[in-house]
Amino acid sequence: MHKWPFILLTIIFVFVSVIGCCAPKTAPASAPAAVAPTNPAPAQSSVLAAKAVSAEDVAWNKVVEAAKKEGKVTAYSYNWVGDIGMEVKKTFESRYGISLDIITGRGAEFIERLKTERRLNQRAGDFTEGSPGHITSMKADGLVISVTTELPALREKDVWWVDPAYLDPVDRVNLTLTQQVDSPTINTNLVKPGEEPQSWKDLLDPKWKGKMSLRDPKLSALIIAMFVGLLDKKIWDENYMKALHKQELKYIISTIDEARMLSQGEIYMSALGSGNGMTRFAAQGAPIRVVTMKEGEIVSGISMAVIANAPHPNAAKVLINWVLSQEGQSVVGKGLSALPVRKDVPDFRPLTVRTKMVNPIMVTQANLDEGSKRYQDRWYDKVVGR
Repeated sequence: MHKWPFILLTIIFVFVSVIGCCAPKTAPASAPAAVAPTNPAPAQSSVLAAKAVSAEDVAWNKVVEAAKKEGKVTAYSYNWVGDIGMEVKKTFESRYGISLDIITGRGAEFIERLKTERRLNQRAGDFTEGSPGHITSMKADGLVISVTTELPALREKDVWWVDPAYLDPVDRVNLTLTQQVDSPTINTNLVKPGEEPQSWKDLLDPKWKGKMSLRDPKLSALIIAMFVGLLDKKIWDENYMKALHKQELKYIISTIDEARMLSQGEIYMSALGSGNGMTRFAAQGAPIRVVTMKEGEIVSGISMAVIANAPHPNAAKVLINWVLSQEGQSVVGKGLSALPVRKDVPDFRPLTVRTKMVNPIMVTQANLDEGSKRYQDRWYDKVVGR
């Protein structure tokens, strides 16, 4: 009888011991807390980067809102004529609800117009595009300004064939709208395969006398800058220029007129012909083809800038940023049948006016500066005795 209490206590003791062994262990109350890492984790870095980008986006959104309040932007343009001008206007206005007025003319006319506006303090233009030579001259006269630090398009990485500011890397006033390649261009109905020139020196062959055109160096400083580039590469010299002039060149002021004359067979070849005028005619099926020169082709472009003290400065920034965007480059590149500055936009040039680009001769800001000086001094006319 007396053994049962002892046995019951023993069973209870064993049961409690087993439960105690199986219970989870808890950390001592005095255990030190984990120390946070000194450097932020990758997720934290991403958050910080997102905040930085967001700040830039907020600043740009303010520019866009201010531009919409301005409600209008005026572009002085050489290239946005006809159908392309209508398409640029329609697409930009649809995108932003900002009215775009395009006033067309020549670069030299716009330089004088902007000087007059400044003198009378009656500003009208906000944005301008055309020859890099004319934009360089505008910059020298303080007529255009840089806005590149504010443009979201220029913060995009790995989308550019060339830096849009490559012609003006320090001040970044002169921005490239589309690229342009210049090389002799022939009428394929008049010049048969194997008869075309292969070298710049071949242009001096007597068989081309009276059959070639040249964009008149009086047209713009860009033409002189191209000559300066060829001189720097020792492909041309002044004796070559004199001999070329003696080939009874037809000097053409309008690139469109030159393309039309070549297409219609009024000339056999254009000495510098594969610019944007030629590409537009080639896109319409004209019998023209660019020739790749063994020494290289000239690469320049169409330039653009924001006008100083513009009446609609925010709208001007929105317009130039849009032109550099994928949509803007597509609209302008397609309209001009041109080579855009962005990689994510197709090359709109017809195959017949694309060169192999083995030895591109890049027109630089130094070429443009020197070209502008020689243009003002009528250097070409003095050299050739015109």
